[in-house]
Amino acid sequence: MSNKRLNLLPVWAAISAVIIIAGIVLMALLGFNDSLDRPESKNFDVYYNVVVDLSEERKATLEGYCEDAFAAQGIAYEEKTTLSGQTDPVSQNQSSFTGTGNDFVLRYTFSADVSDEALAAAKAAVEASIGGNQEFSPDYNGAETSVSYYTLDLQAMNEPVWRGAIAVAVGAIVALIYVAIRFGMGCALTGLVACVNDAFLTLSVFAIARIPVYTFAPMLYAAIAAVASAVFWLIRCMKLREDAKDPAAGTFSAEESVANACAATDKPVWLAAGLTLAVIAVCAACTAVTGAAAVFAGALIPVAAGLYSSMLLAPSLHVKVKAHFDKLKKKHVRYEGKKKGAKADVQS
Repeated sequence: MSNKRLNLLPVWAAISAVIIIAGIVLMALLGFNDSLDRPESKNFDVYYNVVVDLSEERKATLEGYCEDAFAAQGIAYEEKTTLSGQTDPVSQNQSSFTGTGNDFVLRYTFSADVSDEALAAAKAAVEASIGGNQEFSPDYNGAETSVSYYTLDLQAMNEPVWRGAIAVAVGAIVALIYVAIRFGMGCALTGLVACVNDAFLTLSVFAIARIPVYTFAPMLYAAIAAVASAVFWLIRCMKLREDAKDPAAGTFSAEESVANACAATDKPVWLAAGLTLAVIAVCAACTAVTGAAAVFAGALIPVAAGLYSSMLLAPSLHVKVKAHFDKLKKKHVRYEGKKKGAKADVQS
């Protein structure tokens, strides 16, 4: 890292301040774009266990039975979806099924304020219509048909995401305590500022860019940013400690010490960031068919924030912090020297 970057602390601080202040204003006014949250709703499912593919005519017949029953009860659905190649749900409160075969699910989604009584009456009507049609009888082609309705709870992912945010934040705190014990208060203070900056920077990016998230996902991303920042800074701290053991280190200024450490650890930091991003990308790809993919994809932003801080803000800040602590250390050494000299004079 060039010394020029280390001398641009006001620039990096100003960039962070502008983004964070704008983010705080938007968070206060608009909050986050929590469009990934699914509101509480009620699903009405018609499950058909077919031996062969269900014909379009029979699908249309099932739809007609359902929609006639809804009209009779005076209720209107918000969304209609069909799922093929599915298996009968093990739990009726699941929002999606997985499996193989020719199974068919016709699903209607209603708002949460639709009464269970109306859905129960519609269910009875659909079952009666199906029972009166020989083509849907198990004796006709070995297939079985079932009708069910259930409530999909509000924001089912909130609790696990919130717990995850707490766990990750605790990890960042533990990392900073370790830095303070192992590498000194100067390194810990720099790491603390970087972690806080990256957490708020991440929240601000989500607020400004209006990136869709789950309600509590921003807290998780802020915690991830703090951990990424702490890990990247820990790599720098290990090199700073190693260089401090060199007898020649006493002749280096704070700026030279930080520049040397950064030059030696730039590649490891980039490698750590690259590996983290690769793991996130793989996790997102593996969960592409579920809502978790969006959670993993959003984690790219806090890692990028931690990388920015590690490369620019934290090193330039640590030049100031290290210079201050080095000055205090020299004063302490001089004070101890004078104290020992005065004690020797008294003894003589």
